[in-house]
Amino acid sequence: MELTIEGVIKRINAPQEFQSGFRKCEIHIETTGDQYPETLAVEFLKDDVDEAATLAPGQKVKMRCNVKGREWRREETDPFKVFMSLVMWKYEVIEESIKEQVIAKAAANPTADNDGLPF
Repeated sequence: MELTIEGVIKRINAPQEFQSGFRKCEIHIETTGDQYPETLAVEFLKDDVDEAATLAPGQKVKMRCNVKGREWRREETDPFKVFMSLVMWKYEVIEESIKEQVIAKAAANPTADNDGLPF
């Protein structure tokens, strides 16, 4: 099952690497365009973890994710619990963060009087 999410990156957690060599990185995205924004966790797995390192909080992104689910229970007599995760398989940066926009604008329009004073 596929889900497309559009929103702003709120935070990028540190990548995790397990003894088996499996790697993952979780990114939190705040949805935009809704009356009540939601924060969703999206996982970057295996080689895609390196892609997560190129992203930054504040960037507006559109992500295509696979919805994964699995059952779990501790004991044979316990009720089942179902866990879901969103696994990114394709993304695009729609808009750079405000900080990156300001830096790019300043680099493109240097002031004529560059004496280091803000006025």
